[in-house]
Amino acid sequence: MSVIDEPAEEPDQIRDQLRQLFRYRALVVLGLVLGMLGGGAVALLGSSTYTATGEVVVHPISTAPFEAGGVSVDKQISMGTERQIAQSASVAVSAAKSLKLHEDPARLQRDLRVSNPPETQILMFEYDADSADRAAALVNAYVRAYLNYRTDAAKQQIDSTVGKLGDELKPLQEQRKVLDRRIAARSGGRSTDESERSNLVSEIADIQGRISSLKSLDTTPGDIVRKGDPPAFPSSPGLALLLLAGAVVGLVLGILAAWVRSVLEPRVRSVADVQDNLRAPVLGILPRRQGSAQLLEVGTGGGNRAEAYRTIAFRLVHDQRFAGRGSLLVVSPRENTDAFSAAANLAGAFAEIGNDILLVEADLRTPRLARELPLHDGHARPVPGSWAEGERLAVDTGVDGRFDLLPGREVPNPARALSSPQFARLLNAPLGPNEKVVVVTGPLLSHADGLAVAKQAAGVVVVCDLNEVRRDDLDRVWELITGAGGHILGAVLDKGSRGTSLRRLTDGGPTHRKRGLGRRPATVVAAPPQPGPPPPTGPATEGGASVDTDTTALRP
Repeated sequence: MSVIDEPAEEPDQIRDQLRQLFRYRALVVLGLVLGMLGGGAVALLGSSTYTATGEVVVHPISTAPFEAGGVSVDKQISMGTERQIAQSASVAVSAAKSLKLHEDPARLQRDLRVSNPPETQILMFEYDADSADRAAALVNAYVRAYLNYRTDAAKQQIDSTVGKLGDELKPLQEQRKVLDRRIAARSGGRSTDESERSNLVSEIADIQGRISSLKSLDTTPGDIVRKGDPPAFPSSPGLALLLLAGAVVGLVLGILAAWVRSVLEPRVRSVADVQDNLRAPVLGILPRRQGSAQLLEVGTGGGNRAEAYRTIAFRLVHDQRFAGRGSLLVVSPRENTDAFSAAANLAGAFAEIGNDILLVEADLRTPRLARELPLHDGHARPVPGSWAEGERLAVDTGVDGRFDLLPGREVPNPARALSSPQFARLLNAPLGPNEKVVVVTGPLLSHADGLAVAKQAAGVVVVCDLNEVRRDDLDRVWELITGAGGHILGAVLDKGSRGTSLRRLTDGGPTHRKRGLGRRPATVVAAPPQPGPPPPTGPATEGGASVDTDTTALRP
């Protein structure tokens, strides 16, 4: 694979990641619906918010605010300090008193915002309320309370300073009166008194000038440049915007929940996952059952599942690992997969292509095949003695032929029966090129019966329910079979019956993703087919692992 081919894998990886997320589309839909319901609830249950705005330009206290020279006007006040004053509790109390509101000033302050645009001497008052009139009334009350507070503070400072200067002025005026009387009473030697009086007059004139200057100060703290009018529209988002915001938030949360669910998913989610965990190729995928289909579908009925079984049988016949060695074990990891149906249909498919087939039901605990398969009349008599040497029944596969069945029988010790010499001869006796034995046992992870057969059979086919099989189960199956000396030929994936609408909504099922770059190759590689007539639909290989390309096997 060249470097040029690597970018071609990126769209496949993106599509696969999207499929993994949208397999749990119920979580995505649930998040979307809950988000929209939350947005609608906020819009309906929460009251609308109205914002009224008032603006004040702040003036410094000055006798000539437009005179040049000295300190500039914009440096005589601190806008940060003025903003803190506007938000103070004293202003809030004054605003509440002006409107005769019996509310906690701290509660009124929570809905007030005061800001100062950069490079300006403007304070912007914004107030949020549940009605337009209340917002306008409160913002205007705050503006007036702020201006009144600054006016009162300036007047108090001026009155205090004037009072102090008056206290300094009174003794000087009394001293001047004494000097006037002394000067008037003397006829000579008045130069000292007149000089002292001149100094007092100068000091008195200076203090009087300062008092006059303070009384002439303009105490107007600022001008209202924008009055708070009732807003025509609410400032809070409307129903449509809240629904949209809730949908976006809910969709994000739903996708996040789906991603977490996909990460924590223990089941296999693709064909490549099965190949990675079982270390064997996937021989085929069985379509879903339509309704209550009978156990034997090959020969007695048509459909996509019968064609899929025929394809799998052709693959096994032309597999050098199985050809010439006629014993095949069909087993499932757990009870949720019907390995008996797969074994019976594979036996029927082998019989269709001219093989002499013996289907052995090695489930010696709860046998069932004799009751569910179409048998010829007169072949249901119990035979005493060893189970492996018992009477064989004939299974009718319609116009396509028949195969023999060695039905299961309840025995006291199933492990001893499966390890007996009679059963070993049944599997290992010299067979013709067209004679094959298909053995089916109970679930491998529930009983050890399958391991007793796996070490003697030529190959093992693992039947998995594509919607239920877990990665850990496949790893355990591989460890048990290879540890017992068995050889896994591949896996057959069964989609099972069509699930309920709720199941299909909550879980989109696994994807049929093929093995791509960077995937771990399977340890068992399908051998090339033997010479002979090719099957109508054959397998292909990709990346060293067998990949099913039969359209009937992948048909939903």
